[in-house]
Amino acid sequence: MAQYICKDRFKDYVVLLTGAGSGLGQACALRFAQEGALTLISDIREEGLKETAEKIKNVGGSSESYLLDITNVKEVDDIIPKMIEKHGKIDVLVNSAGLSIENKLEDISLDEWQRHIDINLNGVFFITRPVLKSMKERKFGKIIYISSKSGINARPRRTAYSAAKFGVNGLTMALALEVAKDNITVNSVCPSRVMTNMLHSVLEGRSKKFNIPYEEVKEEHRQSVPVGRLGKPEEVASTVVFLASEDATYITGQFISVSGGR
Repeated sequence: MAQYICKDRFKDYVVLLTGAGSGLGQACALRFAQEGALTLISDIREEGLKETAEKIKNVGGSSESYLLDITNVKEVDDIIPKMIEKHGKIDVLVNSAGLSIENKLEDISLDEWQRHIDINLNGVFFITRPVLKSMKERKFGKIIYISSKSGINARPRRTAYSAAKFGVNGLTMALALEVAKDNITVNSVCPSRVMTNMLHSVLEGRSKKFNIPYEEVKEEHRQSVPVGRLGKPEEVASTVVFLASEDATYITGQFISVSGGR
């Protein structure tokens, strides 16, 4: 699939990405780096960060790696100001860290529920606060959350995930109104049926729970997409870089579905 790379579109930009060690976060980091940004990649997995950093290096991009748990507010409040002090700014924040486990509501443990809320919603709040402060001082910024189509249309057996992602989309709309006067845009991208490690884990879980071959579960998933195929992380990244660009200065408070027509 051809990508239209604008080599210097984000020249001199500093872009912070969470969940950048795999999947959508990695795809977004690579695309920003290809288009000239300094990418500050963060994740809780060191191995994933090394992989992303190597891919960025291979395309001639620039990155810095940070081990960061976005659910740990003290850790976030310590590391983010150091990034800003070092580089003087963060132009774009992309929050891609996430978790999805399927289960009926009555079967969700308290720990599973809390993890969904902590990673998918609280972490978004924690990471946004120190970045937003700097953006408001500079009167410029782009905030993009990787949410989910499950945050627009609820899904059975995804109650914890949907609750958190509906929260992210509500946060997007409300925060966009708060900071519009500061020349800061806030948007969410809502993927569905995109082939990542997270989706693989969900499909694998269904396969085991219902004793159905994995490939059969995956094919059923594919058939539910109107365009007839599963999405690619790079297709989500294309939407993210558009929202971060000067072509999207009049778009804010939106959650945009990248779902093959679902």
